[in-house]
Amino acid sequence: MVISIRSQIIILWWSIAFMILYSLAMLFLLRMVPPPPATDTANQVARWYTERQTPIRIGATISGLTAAFMLPFWAVVAIQVSRQEQGHKIWTLLAAAAGTMMTLFIMMSPICWGVAAFEPQRSPEITAVVHQLGLLSFVTTDQISPFCWAAVAVICFLPQPAPHSPFPRWLGYFTAWTALVFEVGATSFNFHSGPLAWNGLLVYWLPLVFFGIWLMVMCPLMFKSLKLQLADALAAEAAHDTSAQGKTVTPASEILGT
Repeated sequence: MVISIRSQIIILWWSIAFMILYSLAMLFLLRMVPPPPATDTANQVARWYTERQTPIRIGATISGLTAAFMLPFWAVVAIQVSRQEQGHKIWTLLAAAAGTMMTLFIMMSPICWGVAAFEPQRSPEITAVVHQLGLLSFVTTDQISPFCWAAVAVICFLPQPAPHSPFPRWLGYFTAWTALVFEVGATSFNFHSGPLAWNGLLVYWLPLVFFGIWLMVMCPLMFKSLKLQLADALAAEAAHDTSAQGKTVTPASEILGT
């Protein structure tokens, strides 16, 4: 048990480290915070990649190494959901599966931008299509992500038998709101400008802010819970060792009556 809990703490830190590197690459190298407007022409998009070819390639490389940061994160979340879930672990399975699928979408977008920058001298229309695929994939993850939030929200509202839960009831309400905010993403297929475009308030900025706040709230809750679980496990282990040392071993001669 002690090793398992310590492993979860290490994996959570691993996820956070990759998350930070990915965010820095998105912000300063790929320059997708905010992304170029959807109203850019194919020639403008191609010029953007031509002029920034090197930093985009470096950003895609860093993102390629770190983009799966949500995979270890949701693995730890799924284990913590499992601690609180009784009966068949349907919400645990949903958290693990949806978290894995969410990771694929986060990974796909930098790959597209790296491909666009790999050979920007090609036809501008091709570069624009790859660029659009990357951005639309990034903001339209609402077919997957709400299942992640749903698993966490439901556990927050259900009875929690295990001690030191990282899922307080108030987190359930905030997680439910986060799920609703992400549901707007797919509307960006229909708009090139305004709040529902891929760089708009409702499709890009609001989900980004909610996602960032949710992670900043969730990580401390997880660490606090894991540290308390570790303390309990260490105490139980110490008590077990003390109990084992206090037992009197009966000599074999007495057992055999010789």
